[in-house]
Amino acid sequence: MLRDIITPIEGELISVHSLIKKNLTIKTGCLGRYAHLEFSPINKNIRPVLVVLSSRIYGLARTKVTALAGVIQFIYMASTIHQGITENDSEYYRGNIDPKDGSQFPVLVGDYLYGKFFYFLSEADILNLLDPLADIICEIHEGGILRNKLTKQVPPSKALHEVVRKETAELFAGCCSLSALLAGAPQEEQESMRRYGFNLGMAYGLLEQGISREHVSAYLGKAYDSLSRIAAGLERNLMEELILILYRQELPAQRMVI
Repeated sequence: MLRDIITPIEGELISVHSLIKKNLTIKTGCLGRYAHLEFSPINKNIRPVLVVLSSRIYGLARTKVTALAGVIQFIYMASTIHQGITENDSEYYRGNIDPKDGSQFPVLVGDYLYGKFFYFLSEADILNLLDPLADIICEIHEGGILRNKLTKQVPPSKALHEVVRKETAELFAGCCSLSALLAGAPQEEQESMRRYGFNLGMAYGLLEQGISREHVSAYLGKAYDSLSRIAAGLERNLMEELILILYRQELPAQRMVI
């Protein structure tokens, strides 16, 4: 269960969620008044969990871990808000729907969250991550554009795999590889961490789309293989457990709440 993975790193995750909560409050109140910020437990935690586990393998300082995990989660939240924006605001302007279901406020909230990650990087003195994170954001936006052209197919089309790669897998890969980079891990281990996160993200994203286990098993196998060059220990064991949880399909039912 996800709780078994969270418990050993609960202290770090509390710090991450406290940072996020603090920055979701502005003078006019909580940003949740202006955009949908309700997420399932898995989508609130899985990206910060990957950052924390990946960094603990190499002994990264807690302040930098908290900042990076907050940045990653804000990128995810902002992209999700933007993906859910409706193109038709007429009902909102007539006062017939909640402002969170229009586009004006959600666009501003999403932009605010994207802007916050610059602040986090600066405060934690990790501005060297700006370029790779900006590249990931571009990939996510490109994935959103591609998604509008999708037609549902079973088995899943190559186009769907490409959308999942851009919208989900690249950010998962960043969770793992950027943590290793900050900690000074050898280049080959940074790449192993990136491959682990990427393949886990592909499986996770496809399962979120309702794709069956038979279509994601190869990605989970690659994620497992990528851990073979990582030092044995609690963190690696927990990362392997994440693979098993996905293989058992214990997470797909815990979809994001919008």
